[in-house]
Amino acid sequence: MVLALARPEVVFLDVGDTLMRADPSWPAVYLSALSRHGITPSAEELGTALKRAASELRGSQERFETSAEASYARIVAFDQQVLAGLGHPDLRDGVFRSIHAAFRERTAWHVYPDVEPSLDRLRKEGIRLAVISNWLWEAPELFHGVGLAAHFEQLIVSARVGYDKPHPEIFRHALKLMDVSPERAMHVGDSYPADVLGARAAGITPVLIDRSVSDFARFISVKPPDEDVPVITDLYGLLDLVGLSAPVA
Repeated sequence: MVLALARPEVVFLDVGDTLMRADPSWPAVYLSALSRHGITPSAEELGTALKRAASELRGSQERFETSAEASYARIVAFDQQVLAGLGHPDLRDGVFRSIHAAFRERTAWHVYPDVEPSLDRLRKEGIRLAVISNWLWEAPELFHGVGLAAHFEQLIVSARVGYDKPHPEIFRHALKLMDVSPERAMHVGDSYPADVLGARAAGITPVLIDRSVSDFARFISVKPPDEDVPVITDLYGLLDLVGLSAPVA
């Protein structure tokens, strides 16, 4: 049982695998684009390649260029690593454009059913909300498209800030935008390195969310290496953590 925490003034939330995930899964969306180019690995093979690339991915420790072009170049580098591992090096740009377009579609995303009721409950209680996400340049448009943006005062996206989580600067930027002190803020996310360690480095209370308990499509498990971080399985758990009752259906 997770002990209750002091109610924060501001809750920051990650997006991918915290508020929503690829639908029906990350590999499936990739495959929908790759198949158009005759690239047809199995879902298992692609899932393994994505896990490997994601585990090797580290947020930049330096400030990077903030532009749509630079954002696209960074995700292409990741996808090149994934596909090279599957025996497809040196692919033409059209393949990566197709992948990029597939993930920009509203139908490629599933918003977890507990998200909007929980966000509404937090806001009703006067808790202010903002996003802190490692995401591409087009994130604000996508978040509007899936109906999430209206819940948040600020959408802080790495591609537009120039720092990835866990770099503390993206968290400090968020604190400044929300005009809140670190000790009055909480951050919820699914990555121990990016969300927990990043928030801690900025003095923000972290909460780890592990969607793998009930979500078959969550293909990277969450195993925190310490017992100092609260772990929840959905945002109803966050409500409980800050002393709020879950909304009645």
